[in-house]
Amino acid sequence: MTKAFSKNLLQRVISALTLLPLVLGALWLGGWWWTAFLLLGGVLMAREWVALTIGTGATSGKIYSALLCLIVVLGVVHAELTQPDILLRLNELAIFAALGLVFVLTDKAPSVGWFFLGVVYVGVPLLTLWWLRSLDEGQIVFWLLFIVWATDVGGYFFGKAIGGPKLAVKISPKKTWAGLLGGMAVSVAVSMLIAQFFHLTTSLFVLVSLSALLPVWAQVGDLVESGIKRHFDVKDSGELIPGHGGLLDRVDGLVFVAPAMAILVYFLPHLFLVGS
Repeated sequence: MTKAFSKNLLQRVISALTLLPLVLGALWLGGWWWTAFLLLGGVLMAREWVALTIGTGATSGKIYSALLCLIVVLGVVHAELTQPDILLRLNELAIFAALGLVFVLTDKAPSVGWFFLGVVYVGVPLLTLWWLRSLDEGQIVFWLLFIVWATDVGGYFFGKAIGGPKLAVKISPKKTWAGLLGGMAVSVAVSMLIAQFFHLTTSLFVLVSLSALLPVWAQVGDLVESGIKRHFDVKDSGELIPGHGGLLDRVDGLVFVAPAMAILVYFLPHLFLVGS
C-alpha cells in the first residue's frame, strides 16, 4: 500500500466517521430535523455549483450564488409545509433543465444556463430525498445512502487493487471497470446485510437487482460531475471534506440515485415495502 494511498484512505475514513452520525441522526429524527439537514446540504451544494460553473469573484457570481441558495431553501421548506406531489415538482424542474441546456449548448447566456441547471442538479436530489423520507421511518433513504457509500468504497478498493481497463478515460482517467464491478459487488453484499434488519422490497430478486444496477447509475452521476469539472478545468468542486474535495464530489452518485429511486417507488410502489 503506497503512502499516498494510505493518507487518502485515512482522510476518507475520518471524514466518513465524522459525517455518518450527523447524516443518520437527522435521518432517524426525520421531520424538520431532516429538512434542516437537507437545507444545510443544499446551500453548500448550491454555493459549490455556482463557484464551479459561474464563479463567485464578480458581483454577478455572488448574486447567482445567493439566488440559488434562496431557491433551495424556499423549495425544501415549501415541500415540508405543503407535502406536494413529487411528480408535479419534478416536471416543473424539468423545465429548468430544458432551459438550462438550451442556454448552455447555444452559448447565448451560459451563466444563466448553468444557473438553471444548478436549480435542477441541487433541487432534484433534495426534493426526492425529502419525499422518500416522508414515506417511512427512513428505511429506503438509509438503504440508498449505504448503496452509494458501498459503491464508492468498493470502487475505490477494487479499482486501486486490480486496476485494468479504464471506464471512461477521457472523463475520469482513474475510473476502471474493476472498480465499477467491485462497487456493484460490495453494494449487493451491504444490501443483503441491511435486508436482515429492514424489509425493503417484495422479493430478493428485486433487492439484488437494484443493489447491482443502482451503483451503475451512481457511477454515471460520478462521471457527469467529473465531466463538468473537466469542462471547467477544476480538480475538485471544493475543499469542504478532506480526502473527498467538495460536497458535490461526495454526493455525485446520490444526486442521480435518489431521483431514480423516487421514480421507481412512485410508479412501482408494489415492489417496495415502505413503512412496513
